[in-house]
Amino acid sequence: MNPEGDVEFDLGDSVLPEEVEEIAIPLPLVALQPWHRPRKQFIRERQWVRCAEMLLDRLRASNAPSLRSGKVNYLTLPGVDYFDVEVIGRLAAERDLDLETLGFMAEAVNEPVKARSQFRSEALVKRGLITDTSVTYPYRVEELARKNGQAYRNAHARAPFHIINIDACGSIARPSPQPSPSLMEALFRLLELQFNTMRDPWLLYLTTDVRRETVDPEVKRALDEAIKQNASESDEFCQGVIASVGDPGDGLVQALVRAEAVPTKLLTKFSLGLAKWLIHNAVEHRWDVKCRPFFCYSTTGEGERGPSMPCLAFEFRPRPLNLRDVHGVVEAPVDNEEGGLDYSMEALRRSQEMTDVDALLTNDAPLKKDLASRQRGLLQGAGYMEQALREFDEQFLGGVE
Repeated sequence: MNPEGDVEFDLGDSVLPEEVEEIAIPLPLVALQPWHRPRKQFIRERQWVRCAEMLLDRLRASNAPSLRSGKVNYLTLPGVDYFDVEVIGRLAAERDLDLETLGFMAEAVNEPVKARSQFRSEALVKRGLITDTSVTYPYRVEELARKNGQAYRNAHARAPFHIINIDACGSIARPSPQPSPSLMEALFRLLELQFNTMRDPWLLYLTTDVRRETVDPEVKRALDEAIKQNASESDEFCQGVIASVGDPGDGLVQALVRAEAVPTKLLTKFSLGLAKWLIHNAVEHRWDVKCRPFFCYSTTGEGERGPSMPCLAFEFRPRPLNLRDVHGVVEAPVDNEEGGLDYSMEALRRSQEMTDVDALLTNDAPLKKDLASRQRGLLQGAGYMEQALREFDEQFLGGVE
C-alpha cells in the first residue's frame, strides 16, 4: 500500500547511498581564461569600480535611504573566479559598507564548478569582502525573464540592487530559432523590478558580444527604431548619428544600414540604440539614464575584425515627484523638468567616444604592465597554480603577447 497515493516507495532503496555521477572536487586552476587579460582588469578598475565609487559616495553624502543599513546590493554573473565581486567588495569595505551579492552561474550545476564557486565565495566571506548571506544560484540569467520562475523569485526577494552587472560571454540578443527567453528579456524584467522597488540612483553594467551574426535582426531593427525616433525629434541628434556611422551625403536610414559592415560603427550604433531603448523605457516610469564612459575590445582572432565587445555603463536616476494640487487648495507650482542634461546627446557622445581598450594598451605599455601586475595578484590570491602564473607572466609581464 502506498500511503501517499501516487509514488511507490521501496525501503531498501532508501538506505542505499546515492549514486555519485560527478565528484565535487573544485576545478583545477591551471589554465588562463579570456577574462584574465589586462584589458579585463582595465574594465574592472576604470569602469566598474570607478562608477561604483562615484555612486556610493553620492549616496552616502545624500543619506540615501537604500544605503542607510550599510549594505550594498549587487547582482552579478560572477563566473568561477568572482573577480568582479572581489574588486567591488574591496571598494565597499573601504567605505565601511557590506556587500551582499546575488549571482547566477548556470555552469554551477556541474559539481566541480559548484565546488569552485563555493570555495571562492567562502574565501571572500572570510576576508570580509561579501556578507555570509551572499548566494550564487545555478540558473541561467535568462531565466530572470520568467516572472513565475525561481530565478526571478530569488531576484525579487533581494531587490532592489545598487549595481547590476550583466557581464555576458556572448550576445544578449543572439539569434535563436527556439522560443526561449533571451538576455534582453531578462534585462527588461530587471529594469521593471528596479523601477518598482528602488528610489535611489543605481548602476547597470552591460558587456555583450556585438557582431552582425551575433545579434538578432529583430533586435537590431528595434534598436534602430529607437534611434530614428530620437532623430525625428532632434536634427542635432540626427546629424550626429549620420556623422558617427555613415558616410558624407548619407541620410539616416542609409547610415544605419552602412554601419552593419564596419565593426566600430556597428558597436557605435548598437550601443546608442541600446542606450536609447533604456532611456525611452525609463522615461515612461519617471527615470533618467545617464551614460557613463563606454569601452570596447575585440573577441575575434587577433582582433582582425576590429572591436566586438562593448562594455557599457548606465546610471539610472529617479525623477523627483512634483505634486500638483488638483483642487488648488494650496499653491504648488510645478518645477520645470526641462533644461537639464540632454541624456540623448550624452548617449550619442559616449557611443562616439567609446575607447578601444586593446588599442589603448597597445600604445601604453606602462599602463598595461600595471594592470597585468594587479590581474596577476587576483589570480594568485584566487589560488591559480604555478603553471598558470608562469603562462601569465610570459604573456603579459615578459613582453610576449
